[in-house]
Amino acid sequence: MIWPVIHDAANLLTGNSLNRVGQCANVRDCGWLFLDTSRSGKRRWCSMETCGNRAKAKRHYQRANE
Repeated sequence: MIWPVIHDAANLLTGNSLNRVGQCANVRDCGWLFLDTSRSGKRRWCSMETCGNRAKAKRHYQRANE
């Protein structure tokens, strides 16, 4: 079961995609690594549904309470 993960990790590390690996901008609570497949290569979060939403909600709350 772990063999596919090891195989994919080896392909990632030896291929051209290594420069597309990023760390989630939510380092305090997450810090996951992800493969950025966006066109611009500027993805910030591991998942928009969790970390991205938390960051945007926090920023909205801070602006609303200024």
